[in-house]
Amino acid sequence: MNETFAEAGSTLKFGTVAAVDEKTMRVRVRLPELDNLRTAWLPVLTRKSKRDKDYWLPDLGEHVAVLLDARGEDGVVLGAIFSEADAVPVASRDKWHRRFADNTELEYDRASHMLTIKGGIQKVIVEVGAEILLKAGTKVTIDTPDTEATGNLLVKGKLTYQGGMAGSGGAGAAATISGGVQVEGDVQVDGNIDASGSVMDGGGNSNHHSH
Repeated sequence: MNETFAEAGSTLKFGTVAAVDEKTMRVRVRLPELDNLRTAWLPVLTRKSKRDKDYWLPDLGEHVAVLLDARGEDGVVLGAIFSEADAVPVASRDKWHRRFADNTELEYDRASHMLTIKGGIQKVIVEVGAEILLKAGTKVTIDTPDTEATGNLLVKGKLTYQGGMAGSGGAGAAATISGGVQVEGDVQVDGNIDASGSVMDGGGNSNHHSH
């Protein structure tokens, strides 16, 4: 192997991943230009490995660039290479794009200022031990068949709903509303109404009048 690399006289090689070690983030690479010779186990170049850690391995058969020493005994995998068989997913100098095998896509377009997450995601988990702030310059739209909040929900501004509102609670779990409430439409109550003040109809009649 040493003589082969000495004759080749080049330390930059291109090949395909032949074996993967997930525990050490290393791979072996098959080199077609050297009779499909397989390299030793080589580390895959990553952006951070100490306090912050970045982990992402190439797949078996993925086309990669390898930097080897003069004897071919040590080196590093620099990264994957696009080819005719594995074409680029987008064609724009303004986009950062990442696509996964299950068709999940993460993309930011700096020209349109749009961040897009879509595709094969089945579940999203955001778990933190502190506050989460969601702040938008205009509106936030949630388009989902069902939305659930397991804790208390505080609305500091105006609450507008369409399509009706339903609520339920156990003993002593009555709803409390501070401030005025205006309802446009019919109100149907299955139970008693207890008012400390007057209840007036459109004709000015009070709930306290007698027949």
